[in-house]
Amino acid sequence: MNRAIERPILHCSGMGSKIVSVDGPQLPPAGNPRELGYSGPMTRNTRQRILVTSLHLFNENGVQRTTINDIADELDISPGNLHYHFHRKSDIVDALLAEFRADARTVLHPPDAHMLSLDDFWLFLHLLLELTAAYRFMLRDTEALAGDYPTAGRVMRHFARGLDANFQLYLRGLARQDVLLLDSGEAAGLSRNLAVIALLSERFDELIGDRRDADDASLHVARSIIGAVRPFATADAAAELDNLATHYAE
Repeated sequence: MNRAIERPILHCSGMGSKIVSVDGPQLPPAGNPRELGYSGPMTRNTRQRILVTSLHLFNENGVQRTTINDIADELDISPGNLHYHFHRKSDIVDALLAEFRADARTVLHPPDAHMLSLDDFWLFLHLLLELTAAYRFMLRDTEALAGDYPTAGRVMRHFARGLDANFQLYLRGLARQDVLLLDSGEAAGLSRNLAVIALLSERFDELIGDRRDADDASLHVARSIIGAVRPFATADAAAELDNLATHYAE
């Protein structure tokens, strides 16, 4: 694996014990920050505790259904104390968007296309799933969120484009290493499909009534992405992908 991890993702609200470990950041466990008593770098002061707790509530209930008082109650602080750090809920959303952008830059760091292996792709996939689980609220109702907070729409558009481009870099790099058998046109089409799976799979599952918790949703995305890539793999790479898929079994 040839990528360095520069900063930990703010808080993970999924991808807990079911996910296989890879070399990378040690993230806080899934769940309620207050119940867990988490006191990592992002919760050493009230402002960061507010962000971690807001992220948890947004992921669980949605931004629209979470009030400032809900966040204060969860933290066991007064609304006035919270107001000292964030005057409006939109200020909290903006702060979380800034965290998301910083985390996304790490995840979407361009790979070294001349030295790529399936291990590198696995690490990228793992970090991507950690990111989307940590900021699950941004994917579950993007249109409504963007309507209330236009910055969120712009951030997600940039992320979607960057994700598509990054998938293309990985696919073309793996093709150059004779790990995958596809041309540039096939790489472009497959990268778009992988980005759609990563960003919209959970919403499709909810549409057809197949609701999943955060862990299962992430595992389902991982299996779907591996399954979409496998038909283009060489025999040795296909066997490696089959082994990888076992780590994401339900």
